[in-house]
Parts: sequence; structure tokens; C-alpha cells
Amino acid sequence: DVGNGRSNWVDFQWPFSAILEQAFCLGWPSVDFRRGGNDYRVILGQWHRRLQEACNGQPCDAEQVNQQTNAKRPVRRWPSACAKGNWEAAQLQKAQQNWVNWTNADWAWLLDVDGPDPPSVPTPPRRRYALESCFKDAFWPPLLQSWPNEKLISAAHPKGERCNFALKRLLPTRTDGDVAAGQEWSAVKNFWQQSGKGTELLAAFRVQNRGLIEAFCAQQKVMQARLSDDFTDGQRRDLGVQLLWHGTRSVQGLLDICRDGFDRARAQTCVYGKGCYFATSASYSDRYACDVHLPRSADHLLHPQVRAVFLAAVLVGECVVGSNNMYPPPQKPHSVSGERYENTCDRLPKPTIFVTYKAIPSPFPSFKKKLGLPRCHRHL
Repeated sequence: DVGNGRSNWVDFQWPFSAILEQAFCLGWPSVDFRRGGNDYRVILGQWHRRLQEACNGQPCDAEQVNQQTNAKRPVRRWPSACAKGNWEAAQLQKAQQNWVNWTNADWAWLLDVDGPDPPSVPTPPRRRYALESCFKDAFWPPLLQSWPNEKLISAAHPKGERCNFALKRLLPTRTDGDVAAGQEWSAVKNFWQQSGKGTELLAAFRVQNRGLIEAFCAQQKVMQARLSDDFTDGQRRDLGVQLLWHGTRSVQGLLDICRDGFDRARAQTCVYGKGCYFATSASYSDRYACDVHLPRSADHLLHPQVRAVFLAAVLVGECVVGSNNMYPPPQKPHSVSGERYENTCDRLPKPTIFVTYKAIPSPFPSFKKKLGLPRCHRHL
């Protein structure tokens, strides 16, 4: 077989399979052949190693090199079709067990990683994640105030991608006795029921990124000071923090936001200003959400189609109705020092869409559309 080393292996057809088998049996270190107008060399390696692997019913690894481009692809020789089937069955069982290990870990990133390849390691690494508390005073929403800052675990990615944040999977039912996580799930569910019409909440992931949280809290102090005593009428303006919804088009975008935060440079449709968009309605943000795929072995999360959006903490100051590609926001006519509006929005009063430049991801839910709709969506 020739393949990419882990999946998508393709059988060598005759006469090339016969050429390779003859070279293998004669103990040649390599063999050359021409196919499809290209010259190839298959490097077979040491004879005694190959013989030992064949006697043990194991595949013998080799390497195919394109003589023109120097492109390399792995090659495997099997002692028999039966040995190949037994080996593949054992590998499949091992991969399934690895996925069980990962799905049982509530700090594992499981979005869009389903496929033929097993996780890079059998079990997710468990690394402590240090975080100082920033959300204890009454200014912050109760959901953020309840966030723990001890016993956090750094997120682990099955493919080994960078995860610089703590992750906690929240589910409707828990068997680990974590009362706080159960209460947090109830809070997220309440938010969802207020605006996620026509959907069913399946799970949520709490994201805590210390760099983003520290920058967010520092920005809150700056904005609060700016709203205190800078106005011609001498009145103080209030700064608030709202939990709003945000959809992103790809799972890679979900991961990027968890790692590096919301980036207004990625904004595309900027009807109310060139910034990051957040909505009071989860159903509205679903229009911009992405489909995700979960491991088949995660029975408690097993659904054919799932979607994911963010529930984000957003700093909201004074708003003005935005316009197409507006940046930066206009100056406040009542500001003594000419400060700009903190946010733009779709309408006043009672905006439903906010455009902002400072927000952090909080739990992002997974959900599905209720049965009876043309497509069965599910969301995180």
C-alpha cells in the first residue's frame, strides 16, 4: 500500500506490486520503477528488520521517492491479507479507545476532530491552568462572578494544536458531583431559552483565557474612567457588561477566538461599523454560526449535525447607530475632550445588534434545531 502515513492507503496494482514483492523477497535495499511518466524509487530498508516484521505478522514500512520532484510517500508491505485485516482491526480498536479517553475528559477540545485519524496521544494531557480572579465585584454578571479560578485545566487538542486557555465542558447531567458546574449549566440554559427559539441546547464549553481576561478587565477600568466626568452636562455615564451572542463561520475561527480573542480585522459584512458583532438573540447569531462534528464515540454528544456559537461578555458604553464600514466610531458631541462612542449599534433605543472592540468569550453552547425542520442542527 502507498499512502499518507495514517489513512487513505491505496493498493499497488500489478505489475508494480510484483516488482516490489520480488525486491522485498530478494533482500534488495531499494527498487526503481516507472509509472505514469514518473520515475520512482522505493527504499525498502534493512533486510533483517523486514524479515523480523514479516515473521511477526507486522507491516514492513518503506518509502517511495519521486525521482523528479523528490516528493516522498510512505509504503507498507503486508505478509498477508489476513495479517493486514487483523492489524487494521487492532488499530481501529485502539483508536476507538483513545477517543473514549478523550471524550471522557471534560477539558478536551472535541469540535471538528472526527475522522479516520486517532488523537495524537492516547489520553489528553492534564495541565494545571493558573488564573487570578477578576470578576468578583457586583459590576460583573453573576455568570462571570461564579467562574472558578482554582483547579482549572488547560484545554487539550487531539491533534496537538495550541490551546492557551482553560476549558470545561458543561452538560445537562453530571456524574462527577460538580455542583458549581451544574449551576453554571443552568445559567447558560436560561440564557439560551430566552433567545434560542426553535433549538435544543446540547452542551457548552466554558473558556477562560487569562491573557484575554486580564486585558478585558483593564479595558473596563479605562472605559469606566472615561465615562465618569467628561461631559458638558456634568453627568456620569454608566458602563455595562452584557452577555451577547456571536457566530463565526468555521471551527478554526472558534479555536482562534478562544486563543487570541475577537478580531475586528476579520469582519466582513460591516453594516453598522467595522468591528466585532454581537446580538441579543442566539437565533440571529445562528445565521453566522458553523457546523461542527463530534467524535462518534462520544455517545452523550452523538448527533449527526451540531452547530456552535459564542456567548460573550461585551463591554457596552454609550452607543450610536452605525453605518456601513464605519471606523472609528464618531466623536460624542457632549464630550468635553472629544471622546468617541464606545459602541455602534443597529438602532436606538433598545439595540439588538452591538458592534464593539472589547469582548471575551464565555461559555459557547452547542445546540440543534428542534425536530421537524428541514435540517437537524445541533449547537455548542
